[in-house]
Amino acid sequence: MLKHTSNNLRIKRKYLVWLKDARGLSEASIDKAAAVISAYEKFLGKKDFRTFHSEQARAFKRFLSARKNERTGASLSQSSINGMLRELKGFYSWLADQPGYKSKVSYSDVAYLSPGRKSEIARRGSLWKPHPSPKQVTRLLLSMPTDTVLQRRNRALIAFLFLTASREGAAISLQLGHVDLENSCVGFDGRTVNTKFGKSFVTGFFPVDERVEQIVRDWIDELKTDHLFSGSDPLFPKTEVAVGKSRLFEAIGISREPWANPSSAAKIFKQAFLDAGLPSFSPHRIRDTIVELAKKHCRTPEDLTAWSQNMGHDDVLTTIHSYGSVATGRQIELFNKFRKRGPLNNGDED
Repeated sequence: MLKHTSNNLRIKRKYLVWLKDARGLSEASIDKAAAVISAYEKFLGKKDFRTFHSEQARAFKRFLSARKNERTGASLSQSSINGMLRELKGFYSWLADQPGYKSKVSYSDVAYLSPGRKSEIARRGSLWKPHPSPKQVTRLLLSMPTDTVLQRRNRALIAFLFLTASREGAAISLQLGHVDLENSCVGFDGRTVNTKFGKSFVTGFFPVDERVEQIVRDWIDELKTDHLFSGSDPLFPKTEVAVGKSRLFEAIGISREPWANPSSAAKIFKQAFLDAGLPSFSPHRIRDTIVELAKKHCRTPEDLTAWSQNMGHDDVLTTIHSYGSVATGRQIELFNKFRKRGPLNNGDED
């Protein structure tokens, strides 16, 4: 058993190094792969990875279908199951080419780890996703408390996500120097900012309510004037915790350190919507909100291309496919309009 454990540990470490240095994956993606492999190893009862065969793959699928979420107690969603299967299939596909494993692991057996085609098609579909409207986000921001520096930071974070459509992981790794208020834009430098795939791009402020932009400008002014932050300090510093008057640890303000990961930012975002009596949206859904806004501003292909680049996309089709779906109600409304209007004539201006 110890030998099996040692072999598994060695090959698993080799695979994670390959993911980092050969495929260039982020630490978060590598951690996700490691967690899935560890869960599978636990399912195996610490058996050697060489024991893999098709029945083992089928048994693991059944295991995942019956597994419960440790935090909520609910069954795992199909998307979570599919994600785990894809990670494990990637590991075993790589393993089938490694010395000492080629004769034990066959690609035909690895194929049994493929997610069901029906659920995969549903995952890749571009169905409309619930997201806040621009008016809801503005109303939320104007209703948030601003008595303490932490409350103002939290409000500025949400305003910034709305103003730039940035991912929360990128937003919390920004420094003050990355924001150019004179030109109303942000430089997402992939070398120092946690952008997707390490891409570098410039994002101009989206045309949202002027009061939203002012919240961000006021926050930056407060950091520079009241807290004496410089360009190398974080735009959204983490909470400073110390022993308070009650002799217990409590939040006393902001530090000069950035958040270590985006989980705290996501919690702040979701809680703000709940406090405002709105659904608990994920921060990522703001990107759907911004694409919804594009329908009111983009009139030419060039407009839409610029909007897409502003979101950090290399291809405008990524913007349309991932975030540009039409809500079902709006879809039916448009088709009722099409039926009443009839086909357009060549001379029609509409």
